[in-house]
Amino acid sequence: MTILGIMPEKRDVAMRTSFFKTLNGRRAFTLIELIVVLTILVGLAGVLIPTLTNMVGRTNRSTTAINISEIAGAIQRFESIYISYPDNFDSLMVDAAGDDLNTLSGTLSSVTADVTLDADTLAALNAVGIANVGLHTEDSNTFALTTITALTNTTVLKGLTAAQQQALGLETTGVAGKYIVLGIGTQSELTGTIMADAPVHFPRDAASNPDTVYSRFLAVFQITDGTDALTRAKFAGVLSPEGSGLSSQLGGYFSISANE
Repeated sequence: MTILGIMPEKRDVAMRTSFFKTLNGRRAFTLIELIVVLTILVGLAGVLIPTLTNMVGRTNRSTTAINISEIAGAIQRFESIYISYPDNFDSLMVDAAGDDLNTLSGTLSSVTADVTLDADTLAALNAVGIANVGLHTEDSNTFALTTITALTNTTVLKGLTAAQQQALGLETTGVAGKYIVLGIGTQSELTGTIMADAPVHFPRDAASNPDTVYSRFLAVFQITDGTDALTRAKFAGVLSPEGSGLSSQLGGYFSISANE
């Protein structure tokens, strides 16, 4: 059978010949055209790369600010329901004698100092339900479970430096040793009651990977007034794993936005 008077085999050969003639006859890009295209691509990259970098920075700070606000609210709700604060926070120490967890960020280490409890400050913590902390192994990462250990009147915890107390707006004249800092990990009583799980800080860069740097948020409690121990410890707020507060994160977000 033929179509338009052409045998099928001949028609197929003719179609293939016509197709390849079209391909062979297509004009290639000239050198000038390639240079123009490459120039356009480089220009677009110059515009998009800073935008993407700023987007990561804004996401980091906005996510951190939201987590700080929500965790602080969760701790306050826990206290209003149970008339105490959550127990079993992470101690940020590998033992009760004062050896720091190795995976703390350098920034956090620079704004904290060791605080040794005594009988009165221990009683202030116990009075609000904080009687135990989780001790880490030396190189514990964010996801490693801690060993729950009872606080004693010689336990060493991390506390804010005087300068950091002022930077956070907690004190106009900082006095070291007034505040302790505890990690909000998965073994905290906050998890499974008010929160489904303990959030992890969104990493700002590869160096902040939660697998290598401790990335839980931090609860701050006041234990003295600078002279005497409080009768009951006071919840003072939540910090990022670098030791910065809500105002710092919001300020960073709007600073990035203003420079775009």
